Amino acid sequence: PTLSELIIAAEAHFDKEQRIRRPAGFADQAYKCQSAQVYDDVLLRWVDLFSAAQLKNGGQVWLFQPESYQHSELPGSIPPAKYSPESWLGSPARARAVTEAGIRDPVASEKLRSVFYNIDTAGARAVSYDALKDYFLKYDIPWTRAQIGDYYDRTGLMTYDDWVSFAARYPYVVDSLYYRPRGSYLDRAYYATTLAEAELSVRCARREAEIRSYYTSYSAERARLDADYRARQAAADAALMYRPYSPRYGY
Repeated sequence: PTLSELIIAAEAHFDKEQRIRRPAGFADQAYKCQSAQVYDDVLLRWVDLFSAAQLKNGGQVWLFQPESYQHSELPGSIPPAKYSPESWLGSPARARAVTEAGIRDPVASEKLRSVFYNIDTAGARAVSYDALKDYFLKYDIPWTRAQIGDYYDRTGLMTYDDWVSFAARYPYVVDSLYYRPRGSYLDRAYYATTLAEAELSVRCARREAEIRSYYTSYSAERARLDADYRARQAAADAALMYRPYSPRYGY
């Protein structure tokens, strides 16, 4: 989608959400998006969203509202996705709650469940450490003490509760096990310091240059629109000034 289409769709969706969840006594205000950021998979950080070229299928976008005394933009946990739409009759109970102790981020919770059940093909809610090691090596993730600490020497079975504790200590490993089977190996530099660090630096520099070019285009277009708006407003004011019977008509 274009940026305009994205913002219009987001405002339409979150305006309904905001009105449904509005506490009693709060003003009924429309949801407006002031700015947005997107997670860049090359720079591995959030960057300002200036162009539709920065959007990718499945990408993450943060929307920011204008400053207001009625709400806060302080960081907080992202609520889990709903499985049924809400209506004006009230919000239904969530279909699933995140219950993993120590995992407050619902996205991380979903990842650790997905990875564990990919390994636990029998559905026993327990996997052997040998099977876990084989899964690591299958996707070129080092099975070393430096990467997984005391789990390196363990034998027997890892239960689901053990896996949740492991995910809380080594979230980057869970991320790798989640994305690598999907063909994404952007985390190689984390594990192999001998990989092309120079190439990674070049890619980051190239992406920084692309973002600067997006910002330049965005700024130029915004300046053009502002100038066009001021010109149209000045023409409208001039027409009103010299119209007969206008309050500002000069006699």
